Amino acid sequence: MNGPVVQHRERNADWIRPPLNPSSSIASSSIHRRSLLRGALLGSAGLAAAALIGCSGDDDDTEATSGAQDATPGAARDGSGETVEDEGTAAGGLRATGYTTASGRFVPFQFPEPDTQPKSGGTLTKAAIYKPAPLDPIIGTAAGTLIPVNAVYNRLLGVESAWDTDPYASNELVPELAQSWEVSEDGLEYTFRLRPDVEFHNVAPLNGRRLVAGDVQFSYERYGNTGSAHRANFAQVASIDAPDDATVKVVLQQPTPDFLYPLATAYSTIHPPELVDSGEIMTRAVGTGPMILEYWSTSDGGGLHRNPGYFKGPTRIDRWDLVLQRDYTTGWAEFRVGRNDYGLYLETAEDLENILATNPESQYLSSPVFTPVFALSFELHSPKWSDVRVRRALALAYDRDELLDIVYSGDGVVLPQMDWRFFWDDEPTPESGRLGRWWRYDPGEAKKLLSAAGADGLTFDLLYSNTSNLQNSLQNEVLAEQLRRVGVTAKLRSLDYNEYLAMWTGHAGEAEAYDGFAAFGSTADHYVYGLHHSQSPSNRSRIDDPELDAWAEQHQVELDPDARTELARKVWSRVLDQVYRLDKAAGYRVWMQQPWVRGVRFARAIGSGHFYLDVQYELMNAWIDK
Repeated sequence: MNGPVVQHRERNADWIRPPLNPSSSIASSSIHRRSLLRGALLGSAGLAAAALIGCSGDDDDTEATSGAQDATPGAARDGSGETVEDEGTAAGGLRATGYTTASGRFVPFQFPEPDTQPKSGGTLTKAAIYKPAPLDPIIGTAAGTLIPVNAVYNRLLGVESAWDTDPYASNELVPELAQSWEVSEDGLEYTFRLRPDVEFHNVAPLNGRRLVAGDVQFSYERYGNTGSAHRANFAQVASIDAPDDATVKVVLQQPTPDFLYPLATAYSTIHPPELVDSGEIMTRAVGTGPMILEYWSTSDGGGLHRNPGYFKGPTRIDRWDLVLQRDYTTGWAEFRVGRNDYGLYLETAEDLENILATNPESQYLSSPVFTPVFALSFELHSPKWSDVRVRRALALAYDRDELLDIVYSGDGVVLPQMDWRFFWDDEPTPESGRLGRWWRYDPGEAKKLLSAAGADGLTFDLLYSNTSNLQNSLQNEVLAEQLRRVGVTAKLRSLDYNEYLAMWTGHAGEAEAYDGFAAFGSTADHYVYGLHHSQSPSNRSRIDDPELDAWAEQHQVELDPDARTELARKVWSRVLDQVYRLDKAAGYRVWMQQPWVRGVRFARAIGSGHFYLDVQYELMNAWIDK
């Protein structure tokens, strides 16, 4: 999509447009209302909100530590707000270089590496904030499985990834196990030619044998079988054949323009039949990738060492240790003394200042936010939500700016769960009109709609699992108070994660609303069909809208890019007009790295070149500067 550039300013962000002109800086001018708002909220929202808000501090008027903005060796610290248009990425338009916290610290989305010769050797230790899980790629949907298997296995295709990858770029496919590929004119047949020099690790039972087309066929057929967590990616596959050891042919039942992209993600690694035949696929991983697994424990993590025969060349680091970090307090204590190198993130500017007070040379960066994780998701089968006026009223009662300021001091965004890069060239804003009529704060109009719908005094249960105080409990407290102002009572119920998961993703039990997290993906089809079609397993909000179904089905098979974009935008607009969910705030996370870590950019959004699951690229780029 190459539409006109619409200039807009994201709150608290610094934008760039070439040619760069250091003398034409535009100062970031965010007004932070946190101090005022927290007092108003505390007066009516109760002690629970008070405790949560108090934990995050209140440093609106604190000056930045002298010299602290230059603490990261080689890191970009120009928060001047210059602007640049980048036409080289799928999402064109304005680009933010980072954001500036309330205390005046600039947090970049990218920074340069020092112009020094990379070194080889050493151990890189990542603090694993996820629970290690079994290693079978077809069951893994979370980092506990996907991070280790993506260090050990490869994909047929990859995504362009380097330390300087544009954080705004969407997926650019590159060869990986396949050295080339062709798509038939009718979009039904895909032919892949494999590299001839790929060997499995020289570890039993593979013992260094060559990768052949049958391995790809075997893996893809497993992904497409019942019981696979990634079956949807292969739903349109009619047949998979390996006519010779170097060729894989996939025939689809209908044209599927997005078929290639999931093959290049962390969810489609190629694994050998030997481990499945032996029953070891859950506990062992022997692949073709850059690292060889030494041990794996679902209670503690694992250790891996360099694959000297990797077809792309060996990694510079000797070892990569994944260490489960059971609590953040311990994790940060170990970071401060150098026992882990990266993997931990901070959610507030106050936390960043605390770490830099003791470790001023630490590297840090964030990434753009394209979509929030959580949204107030209505149980749309409940009669309470059958009248669209009720849902629209709640959207008008929702003060998004207030919530963002209270929870994140303005350091974040409120956007739809539909990744905007698959719909628009520039980030949608209320001023652009792309967020619809109901993406505004108007409590008076909200009350009128509730009354017209006969929903005065509306009460409903809102279920959630407290993954994070900022993402969940605090945001829910603030949202509940905002709804109370228009006469609506949201009864907050925090559940154990497994109980919540069964109800949210498994549709077990009855509920009226959820603090629902979205399934994320790397394709337009995921955000158009996956999140909204009535028969899609990723449609966790239980949306059942015939118009959406029809547009999503057309979008799946449409080969003309312009027509496809138009269908996608119809889905976008109807979802927002019907208010099928209330999208919550997403704060910028700050990822910390030790000053000696080079080539690692752990902060990327899904669909933005490499991201946190694409660890093979991190490992190939990484080196230790000691």
